[in-house]
Amino acid sequence: MNQQIEELSDAIITYQIEHHTTDTDLAFASHLSVEKIHAMKAGEGEFTPEEINQLYDFLATKR
Repeated sequence: MNQQIEELSDAIITYQIEHHTTDTDLAFASHLSVEKIHAMKAGEGEFTPEEINQLYDFLATKR
């Protein structure tokens, strides 16, 4: 897993721990699919830079 994807995965996990939320909850709130959230956490699958930015934008509003 490259550093950027690892940082994204860590950001997702940190958010979920701090906010006691599931992948499904995060997907619904961020307007991404559960499959995209799973792929981002695992660092596998396909997701676009736009989807990554969308998730980071969402996470930034909730800190």
